[in-house]
Amino acid sequence: MKPKIAKIVVGLPVEGPFDYQIGTDLQDRIAVGQRVRVSFNRRDRLGFVVGTAQRSLFKRLNPILSLLDNGPALDEPTFELARAISAHYGCSLGEAIETCLPPVLRRDKVSISSALLSTAAKGTAVEGNKMVLVHDQTRHKRWPFIIENIQKVIDQKKSAIVLIPEIAFIDETVLILRKTLTCPIAVLDKKLAPKKELAQWEEMRKGEYSIVVGVRSAVFAPLPNLGLIIVDEEENEAYKQEQTPHYRASEIAEMRSKIEQCRVLFASSVFTAEIWEKAKRNKWEKVIFDAEENGQVQIVDMSNYNPGKTSILSFPLQNAMQKTLEKGGKVLLFMNRRGFSTRTYCQQCGFTVKCKRCNVNLSYLFSEKTMICRYCNFKRELPKVCPQCNGSYLRSTGIGVEKLESDVARIYPGAQIRRYDSGNKVFIQNADIIIATGAVFREHKQWAVSLVALLNFDDQMHHYDFRCGQKAFSLLIHLKQLANEKLFIQTRMGGNYCLKAVQTMDFSKFYREELKLRKELNLPPYRNLVALGLRGKKENIVFEQCSDLFERLKKKNPKGIDISDPHPDAKPKLRDQYRYTILLKGRSVKSILALIKSALKEFKKRNIVITVNVDP
Repeated sequence: MKPKIAKIVVGLPVEGPFDYQIGTDLQDRIAVGQRVRVSFNRRDRLGFVVGTAQRSLFKRLNPILSLLDNGPALDEPTFELARAISAHYGCSLGEAIETCLPPVLRRDKVSISSALLSTAAKGTAVEGNKMVLVHDQTRHKRWPFIIENIQKVIDQKKSAIVLIPEIAFIDETVLILRKTLTCPIAVLDKKLAPKKELAQWEEMRKGEYSIVVGVRSAVFAPLPNLGLIIVDEEENEAYKQEQTPHYRASEIAEMRSKIEQCRVLFASSVFTAEIWEKAKRNKWEKVIFDAEENGQVQIVDMSNYNPGKTSILSFPLQNAMQKTLEKGGKVLLFMNRRGFSTRTYCQQCGFTVKCKRCNVNLSYLFSEKTMICRYCNFKRELPKVCPQCNGSYLRSTGIGVEKLESDVARIYPGAQIRRYDSGNKVFIQNADIIIATGAVFREHKQWAVSLVALLNFDDQMHHYDFRCGQKAFSLLIHLKQLANEKLFIQTRMGGNYCLKAVQTMDFSKFYREELKLRKELNLPPYRNLVALGLRGKKENIVFEQCSDLFERLKKKNPKGIDISDPHPDAKPKLRDQYRYTILLKGRSVKSILALIKSALKEFKKRNIVITVNVDP
């Protein structure tokens, strides 16, 4: 029998599906997975058919306005993946489907042809362990092993996805692959015109590419007969999606592995504690490439040192730099603070120059003679007088890379000094002293310097983030990889477990300590965290709504779920939006999400946006 009712979802945070009437002219053409245009909440919207039926519980139904394509946009594995994303990340099925599709297909301006589609079949069972950790302590030994595994997949007439954290790494990654592999490679590295984006997507579905290389969203590439997914630099924060649904690319790779029976290689120098523990618990295969015996680590105790009176460079570091320069070596100084100063204030009334949109201190960029917000890039000129009391003198404090450059030039007047931060397009290696922020890690080419110094390790540990220890250890390892001779670490926390582990390159010791702390505090991977975020333009309304929702959650009296009091987010104001958070902690994501959905059904929100972030 021809279907009369279509079950349709839309890309909004609303539970579905919704019943729509199928016109007689569409009954022979409609299919599950197809994109349609429907009237939803009195507006024309893009929808997705997720099922059909002969009858509906509702008497009066809106009709489907039109079919956008001649065939389905979703094949069966993608449909199953969307359902898994919806269940795990607490988003609607419509939002999950849109996440799996390229941006061009989230709009109703283009059409796809069924003649160009091929249904991706589920793969055959994978021999051996499907999940593999490639622990490359050197950063560069992993690629021959990765290429070997890709070649095996291609020989089996299957396809592979290579995920890298940032666009800056794409050209080099493609170059490495093309030196050995001759198969066609699709590169997802920039925004394309709608027609070109659609054409590339259709070519991937037809199997015209054996390999797809791209950043986070490339994990959804519609390759038929998928055999392998590579997640390079697995610990990189760029793999976490900032918008709803807040997915993590490594978790999506695991989901696709279960659905399409493909293998996943997680490659990194420092894995996340969650992946490390999961690999140990599930006995995943582990491939280790040890680091060469080079680069010592020296801890400099700054407890009795006052940088404000002399220099942020300790005397041991200054002596080591002098010796390195005399031998013709190069020095890299790492400080992850852009600009000249980090705070500008009035000494008379205490007024601090802040971003009006984000309520954070503006950093002063001496090179541009402007002040900038590190979150929204808002810019303004440095005030000549205090905006509050018209005081004639504003003082700037704090040290950024520009001020550090000035300090280093004073101590080493004969040295050639270059600064590298996010504002630089080209990395300069022919300097005696390089002053760099985190942007230096975007340079994936094999280069190193004699001496590397982390000027303030303690900054890395002073974040409202339970993963700060893991991130600090990752930073130390990556800096050590750049040091041919020595890594200097200036700190007042000499007994920290991260420092002890990096001195001996004992990764097992670090993970033992890190996971021990996580277990004591009931944090991931031993408990699941879900952040329920509320944001809006009026702080009092956001707080009232957050408090109301908190009370509704508590009244449910959930067993085994801890609920924190409403509190300002780590970024309490961002882009004119005040942000409050409720944290829920428990053993099961499923039970936490069920509690949240139950509370939200009775909750009437006003002038706010609510987001659900699983394991933030």
